[in-house]
Amino acid sequence: MKDIKLTVYEDDMETVKKECEANMVKIPFGIVRKLMRLFNVENLDSVSQLLNVVMESWDTVIGLLDRIFPDIEKDEWDYVDISEMVRAIYALLKFAFAEMVKIPTESKN
Repeated sequence: MKDIKLTVYEDDMETVKKECEANMVKIPFGIVRKLMRLFNVENLDSVSQLLNVVMESWDTVIGLLDRIFPDIEKDEWDYVDISEMVRAIYALLKFAFAEMVKIPTESKN
């Protein structure tokens, strides 16, 4: 998953402190389900609903991102651009679904 990267910025959010590439990890289906709720925003009627979905999943999302981006320290997440993070999560979901499609569904006896 070398094409999935996140940038950690300095306090000014312009100066790049470091760039981190995603590591290959297995993504549990429960996390995929929670992440899909984040991207199913067309069914949400208000900003408060969207914030609730994000807050409900926040610890799970950060836990997964910590595994996928082990080079990012806990305090450095405050300096990751949210749009980059959303794009990374979306790319991770696409990767997870691409892997699921490869699973054979018919057994041959």
